[in-house]
Amino acid sequence: MASEVLSSPATDGGPGIVNILMDLGPACTSNAGTFRDALRLITQKLPGGGGGSSSSSGSSSAIPLKEGGIARLIHFFAAVGARKDGSSSSSSNNNNNNNDAYSLSSAFVGVLMNDHDWNKADKTSSSDWNLDVVSQVLTDFSLSLHWPLVARSFDFPEFKIRDTRHLELLLALYTKASGAGGIVAGVVGGNSSLPLEPIAGVGDWRNKEGQLTLLRALLIVPPSVYKFPLEEGEERKDAAAALVNVDGSTGNGGGTSPSSSCPNPGGFACSKVLQRLLSLSDEPKLHQSAREVLGMGLQSCPEIILCALVRLQLSNAAAMNVADTPPQQLAMIRARAQAGMPLKGELMRELIPLFFSPNP
Repeated sequence: MASEVLSSPATDGGPGIVNILMDLGPACTSNAGTFRDALRLITQKLPGGGGGSSSSSGSSSAIPLKEGGIARLIHFFAAVGARKDGSSSSSSNNNNNNNDAYSLSSAFVGVLMNDHDWNKADKTSSSDWNLDVVSQVLTDFSLSLHWPLVARSFDFPEFKIRDTRHLELLLALYTKASGAGGIVAGVVGGNSSLPLEPIAGVGDWRNKEGQLTLLRALLIVPPSVYKFPLEEGEERKDAAAALVNVDGSTGNGGGTSPSSSCPNPGGFACSKVLQRLLSLSDEPKLHQSAREVLGMGLQSCPEIILCALVRLQLSNAAAMNVADTPPQQLAMIRARAQAGMPLKGELMRELIPLFFSPNP
């Protein structure tokens, strides 16, 4: 199947592929073969997909999705998986409704496959979306796509992280699909391969509200779920409790530090995350939300927030003083230094009394 993925012109799919999958329902993920055929047939019918036969034989070449299409699929399936987990019930009435919905979904899939007996075949899958099948098929694209660009392609209008379960499933699907391993049905066993630069580094997102929901969710899961990559000076390499251990935790490993209640200290110590949150706070409709995100760190690890703000200020000042800096780059550095000034002031007014008592 991987050879099929590489053999055809790519299509993004846009929101169309997600809308069709939503209409088809969970039966299209009953097994890997069915899901591959569904994706192939759907992308053929989308603008740019080249049309083509609706045969169910799978003999025609698969039409691969570009990075933007895969990003939408990962977000969609993580969302439906999270909703399923949040609304699970053992009542017979709920089970009957699920079975009825799955039967209807099977009929739709049969129409798509041009096989009206498809829904009569023996199916061993459950009546829910099968994320293990989804992750298996998405690995077909692991070698043909640039996965940092997939991460950057989460910047689409409908993107939003609703809760930590949604995030965990998104990270698991991304990690498995990119070929970095991990499990999906039970979420991911280790740290995600989702890179930080495309989601918090250089370049503004168009969907800034969606970006903020992603950053917030990453900051409230533990380092075992998502470990923020830290630069030199952000990791703990001495006895200073305010810095962060290489594994993303805080303290000396044996006792309790002032930051022990902070869910993911590495995120609040990360200059890219802090810079992005400050920039987002300059959007009037996002200022309060960005303030609340940093407020979590202010309450649970104020010493990390203080050190991160000081490091960021010194870093920006040093960058502006570098000789022979091109004017365009210097303008970008100045813009970073000025980002989030009102929020910086609010934070410092709360932080300074915690660490610097006035003279008696």
